[in-house]
Amino acid sequence: MQTMDAAGGLRGILDGLMKIDGITAAMVVGRDGFVIESATHGDGMESDTVGAIAASSFGSFGQMGGELRLGALDSILLEYEMGPVAVSPAGPDAVLAVVADQRANLGRLRIEMRKIRTAVANQL
Repeated sequence: MQTMDAAGGLRGILDGLMKIDGITAAMVVGRDGFVIESATHGDGMESDTVGAIAASSFGSFGQMGGELRLGALDSILLEYEMGPVAVSPAGPDAVLAVVADQRANLGRLRIEMRKIRTAVANQL
């Protein structure tokens, strides 16, 4: 299954990602914490809040990697009781954040995010 739809812009890319079993939300967030584009299943999520926290966390963990001389941060994967949240860079100005439920395959989630983050960055 191909999740990338560059012809549909950011929304098309996120909609493709949303077709993966277990993914409940996907968003592109500027490094300033403002949501650029989002897609969700349902209406119970505050995308603006999640986006701000995702961008802030990515920046903080990136600084930690710099202090530890570990290089650039590639991704964050947080595992919660009800499902994971993954955050990955999407170029120098944004991050890609994905929320999933317990059905999500973490390996597939990481692979799909790596495949589309360049396409996301190219749309910005």
